Amino acid sequence: MTRPDNHYPLILSFASGKGGVGKSMTSVNTAETLNGMGYRVALIDVDMGLSNCATLMNEPSGRCVSHWIRGECCLEDLPQECQGVTLITGSDDPDHQDIPQELMLEALDQILIYLSDDHDFLVIDTAAGIGSVTLWALERAQLGVLVLVDEPTSISDVYRLCKHVYGMDPTYPFACIVNRANSEESARQTFKRLNSILNYFMRQQAVYLGFIPFSQAVVQAIRDQLPVMRSARERVAGMDPLTEVQPADDHAGRQQNPEDQTLEEVAAAEGTFAALPEADQTLIQEFLFIAQNLISYAKKLNQQTA
Repeated sequence: MTRPDNHYPLILSFASGKGGVGKSMTSVNTAETLNGMGYRVALIDVDMGLSNCATLMNEPSGRCVSHWIRGECCLEDLPQECQGVTLITGSDDPDHQDIPQELMLEALDQILIYLSDDHDFLVIDTAAGIGSVTLWALERAQLGVLVLVDEPTSISDVYRLCKHVYGMDPTYPFACIVNRANSEESARQTFKRLNSILNYFMRQQAVYLGFIPFSQAVVQAIRDQLPVMRSARERVAGMDPLTEVQPADDHAGRQQNPEDQTLEEVAAAEGTFAALPEADQTLIQEFLFIAQNLISYAKKLNQQTA
């Protein structure tokens, strides 16, 4: 992997409107997958007072942005190194809600600047709803990543979030990840329903990034407090190392950027997953596919700013 001299990090804000759709799980696993592919990734949890990213990564909650604002630590004390991913937590204490909003947003701006030189991707995990911190995150991002599930409330809440943002910036770039889908076909149908609503009422369209299949591996990884890729590697470590990689062929018809690694090459670099159940292999392939799309998007942006 090569980085151009005009390197800029891609800032991604993960949002959902509705809570309980797996947004933090998606943020954590996207960050871990990109890091596993050789990219330097920072994950910023801005769900103030109710942060979950550290828990999902089985990491203790260290110093938070709220501690820095209160003068209890330095900026350099905030980053936690979590198996290669840099984690910064906004606040893990609901009592920190009394911090003035303008101070928090100014501090978050300084953190983005601080992280930019040393990372390729800055992943911001936002809170549910359309609060001021979520809007800040979307405004700072080059891409808003919408996480939704096949439920009317999820689709309607994502639509309301988009409507609010498009009202401020009609050119805002949104992309979608459909979580807990039974198949790619059902995921694309969910995505099409959202896009039909956006097109009918606002003449807008989001981009499809991929889907996360409903999987017991995700449920178990959450219980074990391990990202999916890390959990898969640990399971594979106890299996026959001579097993050949046999990636799922679900992506045979999908277009790939010729400059990027193929999914088969990435899968081989990630380790031997062929001994895992087929459903788990498909899950891993989908996270890799999402990451490939984000890498392609980042390269295009960097080319435009060259």
